[in-house]
Amino acid sequence: MKLSKPIILAIAIFVLDQITKFLVVKFIGFGKVIAIIKPFYFFNLVNLHNTGIAFSAFTGGNLFFLIFVSIFLIALFIWLLKNYDKLSKLQRYAFCMIFAGGAGNLVDRIFRGWVVDFLDFGFYGLRWPAFNIADSAVCIAAALIFISLIKIKKS
Repeated sequence: MKLSKPIILAIAIFVLDQITKFLVVKFIGFGKVIAIIKPFYFFNLVNLHNTGIAFSAFTGGNLFFLIFVSIFLIALFIWLLKNYDKLSKLQRYAFCMIFAGGAGNLVDRIFRGWVVDFLDFGFYGLRWPAFNIADSAVCIAAALIFISLIKIKKS
């Protein structure tokens, strides 16, 4: 498998995720909020620790998720090695993004004991759960996989 554009994107996502989390931990105190788009407190930067999964569900399960994500990423990596050339371009990007996002959050779980979430959107007290670059990559990848399945079904 050569260093293709989807793999380069995955590396870039992983690096960006780790740099942004480092900066958040270094410059924003735990639980602090920095309003970026002030009208209605639409967008804030925060420093939250997530021991659960997406959107802070199942908080406190860090060891379980550490083991689960590790096994999942190893399986995904092996599967990608075997099937990379069979995937559509869209699927290559999607699966590489999932791998990058999973790896970014796995590094947090291993070295911090939690995942750093820092992107906070909402309207006054109505907030979407905080998330990070890795979470965004996984969600975008899920949408890309859905789109690729629709394309396959149409053809």
